[in-house]
Amino acid sequence: MAVIIGSARHDEHGNCYSGGKAGDQTGQEVSTQKFYNHSKGWYVLRAKDDRVAEKLAEAMQIASDNKNIGYDQSERYGVIKHGINTKVKTECDCSSLVRSCIIYASGRDVGDFNTSNERSVILKSGLFKDVGSYRQGDALYNGDILVTRTKGHTVIVVKGARKCKTKYYPKYTGNSGSIVEALKAVGEDDVSKEHRAEIAKKNGFSNFKFTSEENSKMLSLLKRGKLKK
Repeated sequence: MAVIIGSARHDEHGNCYSGGKAGDQTGQEVSTQKFYNHSKGWYVLRAKDDRVAEKLAEAMQIASDNKNIGYDQSERYGVIKHGINTKVKTECDCSSLVRSCIIYASGRDVGDFNTSNERSVILKSGLFKDVGSYRQGDALYNGDILVTRTKGHTVIVVKGARKCKTKYYPKYTGNSGSIVEALKAVGEDDVSKEHRAEIAKKNGFSNFKFTSEENSKMLSLLKRGKLKK
């Protein structure tokens, strides 16, 4: 699946960054495109709350579809004043648009920044974790904020890889010392050796031998509600 990013890119003149008309004159001033690895490289910032991440992706898509938002560095605070759902023709640049998307997604304003200090300002908010530098093949998720490693550009992932939420067995509260009986008690129908070996592998046991020590460790995880399905 192709990763799609959105950003404020340039004004209606293509390579100009100030002096254009308010609003998106071409449909490309603020828009989405296929992900590319910037020549300066990317830092990846990821929202700690998955709900905020999804709202960030939603926000950038809304902004990209809103023809009232154009690009102009000299009028970059227009989108902060009017928001991404503005019905007034206004302007932004790449970093002020990301800031406005964060406001929409989290209800908080992390403060002003440009691409030279964006990473530090956003991380200081406590809303995001630093994933580090993007490397070819790394998974990018909805709402990931990418900013160049030196002053340049910033984007938000509007369509990325799907996060697989880890599922756990219910906490075992019984008294049995048998992992088989404990698994049955929490609703597991398949307690065969083959399936238990699969469970063990998901929980970090390599080359599982069904020893009493290994079974006890599995049972301990189950009692704490930390045994992955």
